[in-house]
Amino acid sequence: MSTELNPSNVATVGRNENLDWFDTMFDEQMAIRVHSKDVNGAFTIIEVDTPAFSGPPLHYHKDREEIFEVLEGKFRFYVEGEEFEVGPGTSVVVPRNTVHSWVNLGPGRARLLGTYVPGGLDEFFPQIGQTPPAGWLDLARQA
Repeated sequence: MSTELNPSNVATVGRNENLDWFDTMFDEQMAIRVHSKDVNGAFTIIEVDTPAFSGPPLHYHKDREEIFEVLEGKFRFYVEGEEFEVGPGTSVVVPRNTVHSWVNLGPGRARLLGTYVPGGLDEFFPQIGQTPPAGWLDLARQA
């Protein structure tokens, strides 16, 4: 992705047409929309394009909040024992240390944005696609 800073360093602009997509798990792809290095570590924004009936295993982030914005499709979220379905235009805020997961309910591909506050997971997600599932737990401990 090409990130531009204006002369006064006030705005960071990520252009959708310049995204570098990478594989993560089970035909899922992600692209970093805003890298944390471009905002002094304040946050990371990642776009996710996921196949039907797919999503991450239950997990939590010890050191960061996660905010999801559904762009296309319908998702079922699991957050700290509660389950609910959401569609485009819905935001879901998951506090740090909260067990959560989501799944694309299909029938086709779906997209969402994930914002991580503070940032710092920029290198973690590309590593998922390069690591066999048996190594994901060890990878997650490093994130």
